[in-house]
Amino acid sequence: MRRGLLVYNPTAGQRDLRAPMSALIDRMRGRGLELVNAPTTQPGDATDIVRAFLPKEPDVVAALGGDGTISEVACGLIGSRVPLAVLPGGTSNVLARELSIPADFDRAAELLVDGKPLDLVAYLANDRPFLLWAGVGLDARIMGNMSLFWKRHLGRSGIFFTVLPEFLKYEFPRLEVDVDGITHEATFAVVSHVRHWGGDWVLAPGADARKDEVEVVLFTGRSRYDFFRLFYQIKAARGGHLDLGIARSVRGREVTVRSLEPYAVEVQVDGDCVLETPIHCRPSGQTIRVLVPDGENPTVS
Repeated sequence: MRRGLLVYNPTAGQRDLRAPMSALIDRMRGRGLELVNAPTTQPGDATDIVRAFLPKEPDVVAALGGDGTISEVACGLIGSRVPLAVLPGGTSNVLARELSIPADFDRAAELLVDGKPLDLVAYLANDRPFLLWAGVGLDARIMGNMSLFWKRHLGRSGIFFTVLPEFLKYEFPRLEVDVDGITHEATFAVVSHVRHWGGDWVLAPGADARKDEVEVVLFTGRSRYDFFRLFYQIKAARGGHLDLGIARSVRGREVTVRSLEPYAVEVQVDGDCVLETPIHCRPSGQTIRVLVPDGENPTVS
């Protein structure tokens, strides 16, 4: 019998996940995999749970929840060879979309037994590991002021109640963005290690989580109309924001973002507003192994 750990946020998305997780444990037991039931109770729990379980040498760690929960579990696994099985259960599920992991729960759960390992490069924002992005400015403020009530009851639509007021009062702070020693200006910046952002929106078409480089998307304007066009094109055109010159991107390995204002600017890391400028993003020198559908992505190892 193989052994594993099942970590999940019991209130992720718009339903209680306790009963489905118990059913999954029973189902996997019949497939030769014994899972330890490990629900989280507060932010940061997932990382501690995984690190405490690693000495028991599990065969797999499964994580169900939003990108925040998945990121916390990944933080606990960085540097180990224990694979992570991602079970999309949040609002946006960006990592799952990036790796072609099925949105359907039953199909995603099959990766626990037949997934193919793919090594992703773990990045650091200061000392905080991330797999997806570090966003400086508006998106961090949205994440930091998100109404959990509306998000819980309306899903992605509930985010609008935070997006609109934050968008209308955004002051376009002056940012200095250093990419591999070359300095750029911006009023909004995202250091992206993946293509997707905010769900199925394509923010950084050239990003690749298997590589030790990032694509930095820079918006330099101060026009609210152009800022709106930026998000519209990201959503509608899958890279059109770069083709039309509304924003530009720069690829590099190490990125430092500083505020040129007399105050620090908020930073979101993998969807959680946990830092503020200045930040320094760089490869950690370690990887996280994720189980993906066979044939979807080449293994990096």
